[in-house]
Amino acid sequence: MSRQIGYMRISTNKEEQKFDRQEAQLKALGCQVIFADRMSGAKRDRPELNKMLSELQAGDTVHIVAIDRLSRSTKDLLEIVEAIKTAGASLKSINDTWLDTTSNNPMSDFLLTVMGALGQMERQMIQQRVREGVKVAQAKGVTFGRPKKNKNKVAYAIELYNTGQHTVKEITDITGVSKATLYRKIKEEQTA
Repeated sequence: MSRQIGYMRISTNKEEQKFDRQEAQLKALGCQVIFADRMSGAKRDRPELNKMLSELQAGDTVHIVAIDRLSRSTKDLLEIVEAIKTAGASLKSINDTWLDTTSNNPMSDFLLTVMGALGQMERQMIQQRVREGVKVAQAKGVTFGRPKKNKNKVAYAIELYNTGQHTVKEITDITGVSKATLYRKIKEEQTA
């Protein structure tokens, strides 16, 4: 027996933002079960969404009020749609009427494919901009990663340790060298 399932999401925990509007629309469609997440749509890992996807059965229809309630990321949207289809279920959006996988609507498949291609192109453009930005920054002398430890500080910390007059805590406070770095350098000295 096919079920009508609703999924709704709001972005914040603010009291003024409620599920009422979405819930009323989903119940009007006859949704027997409604899953609701109260968190950002940018996050793919949402407890109620994951629960809904794991409980889907062949013939179920998932209803959403709008596509942005399901996901804000094209990549995540396509993954979620694929998970719904893989379960043998379908997806319908109230506001985005083109999104209807119940009847193998070619227009819906086409638009999802175009959205996927645009999402992939957007990711590639962002990656390219990041690579270009890193090159420009490196040309200006910007270094990336964790700053190197001051060798003089490390040597002084080892010297203090070898005197036996200070605790490791005192040495780290005096020199600013972390306990892990101090022990690692002492071990390196002993094995050298």
